[in-house]
Amino acid sequence: MAARWKIGFLIVGGVVVTIVAFLVVASVVVSRHVRDWAEEWMTREYNSKVELSAFRVAIPFPLVQCEAEDIVMHFRGRLDLPPLIAIRRFTMRTSLWDLIRRTRHIQYLQLEGLQINVPPREQRGGSDPAKSVKWKFGTVRFDQIVAQNAILKILTQKPGKDPLEFDIRDLRLKSGEQDGALDFVSALTNPKPPGEIVSTGSFGPWNPDTPSLTPVSGNYNFEKADLSVFPGIAGILSSTGSYQGVLEQIEVDGTTDTPDFRVARAGHSLDLSTTFHATVDGTDGDTYLKPVEAHFGQSVLVAQGSVEGTKGKKGKVITLDVTATRARIEDLLALAVAQSASMTGPIRLKTKLILVPGPKEIPDRLNLDGSFDLSSVHFTNGTVQQKIDNMSKRSQGKPNEIVDPVAAVKTDDVATEVKGNFRLNSGILSLSTLHFVVPGANVQLGGTYALDQQTIDLHGNVTMQAKVSQTTTGFKSFLLKFADPLFSKGGNGAVVPIKISGPVQHPQYGLELGRKKQASSETRQ
Repeated sequence: MAARWKIGFLIVGGVVVTIVAFLVVASVVVSRHVRDWAEEWMTREYNSKVELSAFRVAIPFPLVQCEAEDIVMHFRGRLDLPPLIAIRRFTMRTSLWDLIRRTRHIQYLQLEGLQINVPPREQRGGSDPAKSVKWKFGTVRFDQIVAQNAILKILTQKPGKDPLEFDIRDLRLKSGEQDGALDFVSALTNPKPPGEIVSTGSFGPWNPDTPSLTPVSGNYNFEKADLSVFPGIAGILSSTGSYQGVLEQIEVDGTTDTPDFRVARAGHSLDLSTTFHATVDGTDGDTYLKPVEAHFGQSVLVAQGSVEGTKGKKGKVITLDVTATRARIEDLLALAVAQSASMTGPIRLKTKLILVPGPKEIPDRLNLDGSFDLSSVHFTNGTVQQKIDNMSKRSQGKPNEIVDPVAAVKTDDVATEVKGNFRLNSGILSLSTLHFVVPGANVQLGGTYALDQQTIDLHGNVTMQAKVSQTTTGFKSFLLKFADPLFSKGGNGAVVPIKISGPVQHPQYGLELGRKKQASSETRQ
């Protein structure tokens, strides 16, 4: 019996001694070779030449802790490019067992001063360090990677364009389900407009041959973005969405909400929300919108186009094709003028929009070129609307039905049809082929509307159903019979030159007989 106990004790003791000896040997091997392993893994994983200025290993059994400083990885050994990855210091902790098995397992990795410069796809040449590395171990899995104040730059080879840069305030990663992929949670402060973006998703597997083709996907949440940093507008924006693609081209679907959006000159607050699909060029941040749907008030605008940088110029140019088939003129005026809307009614709109960068307010940097159609517009100013109603009655030859514009009693509210072409440049809206139709009259005008001063200067003709003498009564009507031939429209009705000018809230209407005489003289010549 005693002999059996001795044998068992010797066996157990031998096993313990063997394990201890193995661990001692493993510790020695790890302390001697962990730097080589780390360099070889980084070389193979990132296809780069790796440089380390210092590397220290401590083994407080059973843990292993490594520290390294000034880690630099040159993609394909290219010294003419910024380093693919640069790390001022990293600290790694794991267990001895996790480090020596085939699939390495890192429990904790802290990266300080992390900067990643992703080269564009076209950059080639240099040696290929990964090809000479022996397969000493397989994949590496991470429980936790932590980095603060990291910088990610996606370089571009487009002349004159700056690379897209992300300043990541806090970054947490861990190995995902797919080998080589990392699940991440990141927080970054967006510089303009200022606000915080929190994103979760998956990054990788890293593409060692073409880093810009590394997959990325996830969701984002952008809060408290102050739009007042852009001259001429204000409001606090929030946005949520998802994205997927590769670093050099990312597809984004999202929504934005700005409950207090306003244009400074107008000052009216609107609840502006959008839904969008966009393609982002990861090498320079150029964005291609297809499409954006904006909702505010009772209106919907649909736009598609681009937000692109220009060689040698700071900022990006927004170029959009905008259409509106479900919009209201009062909503659009709320964006442009300080007073309450002077008109109400549905509007159809189509325009080319170009917004150039610069320090001026948005209305001064905005260029528009398009057309509009208001099928049934009404004026909110009672006096103006009554003048329109009276013009309609006179044009139909019903002068007995007109009412004093300042009368307290409201008469029929005549719906007006307005359509035309427009251009906006430097805050001046130029109107051409403007058609203004009410029962009995067709007005054709052209001229300008100054957004800043909110004044109009329009000139044109009124084609009436009635003759001039039929627009009034009594002795005036008798006298105007002598003028009927001057304004005759083929014997039926009249064509009268008019002008409309002054503040948009209180415009002045009048005849422009001098232009009629000039036109007649030119016709005779």
